[in-house]
Amino acid sequence: MHKDLGISYDGLKYALSIKDSYRTREPLTVTGAGAQKRLLMPEHLLSRDLALMQYDDPLALAVIATRDPESPMALAAATRMCPHAKTRELITGIFEVVGEATKHELVADCVKLLTRNAFSPESLHVVRNRAANHVVEIREFYRRAMTENLRALLDGKKEARDFIDEFIELASSGNLRLEIYKRLVVRLIRSDAVRPSVKFMLLERLDCFPQMVKLQIITEVNAAPDTPEYQTLKQELRWIYQAKTREEKRHKVTQKPWLNPVKIDFGTAAGIRIKKDSGEVPYPGHIASPSIPRAMASGGFGSRDIASWLN
Repeated sequence: MHKDLGISYDGLKYALSIKDSYRTREPLTVTGAGAQKRLLMPEHLLSRDLALMQYDDPLALAVIATRDPESPMALAAATRMCPHAKTRELITGIFEVVGEATKHELVADCVKLLTRNAFSPESLHVVRNRAANHVVEIREFYRRAMTENLRALLDGKKEARDFIDEFIELASSGNLRLEIYKRLVVRLIRSDAVRPSVKFMLLERLDCFPQMVKLQIITEVNAAPDTPEYQTLKQELRWIYQAKTREEKRHKVTQKPWLNPVKIDFGTAAGIRIKKDSGEVPYPGHIASPSIPRAMASGGFGSRDIASWLN
């Protein structure tokens, strides 16, 4: 694979790693100041001033544009991919495949607009503005939906389990900034107006939250005052951790290490100290390290191969 084609083996590995993140429902992250992990947001992809490491690779952007379930992220990825497609014939072809394979009609329409106008500055300006506006519109829609969901819970019009299900769905679908996501979760945990049963269900659904939000929930519960309510929540958190550890010991991981997402040591995060004689050992986790598929190791690929791993 030659660099002048606009693709590389590293780019393919990034793309496969991103595809695996979608498979395991782990959010995409970027490294910020102080090596702190942050959720990848549509604004990051739309910013021309940010260097996003692997997310600047056209193959990685193609996977996001086709696989992301939320239209703001998919559209932002397609927009960022456009300059690559303008200068490389092969990337132009991949960009057209993205327009056919994407889950979102808006992304397909923007790809058609750009290719029909030969990636002119005017068409790119139109698409970039549409993408930025779309992010704002979607966020506002989901913000209102989350407000109505909470009001229905407090008014007794919505069951606790239904509220938690909708809260998780709305938060992930709305592409909330990580700081806002954390703030909402903390308010739920701290609020005296929210019934303890809701907080218990939130802990039960811990695995549905992004890793960084999980850590915030665990930290918040562990740091809470020793009131009867929070003591019970802390006991629940410890029970969840110990049950998870026992389950992982019973069912050893059989997949290849690079297929397993990185895991947080929830025990350490929650301040749990397991005695040596208890036999409870925190799960070490695995760092993703995807290998090169056979088709790529042979030194080449066709458009059919590209379409197969984008979907």
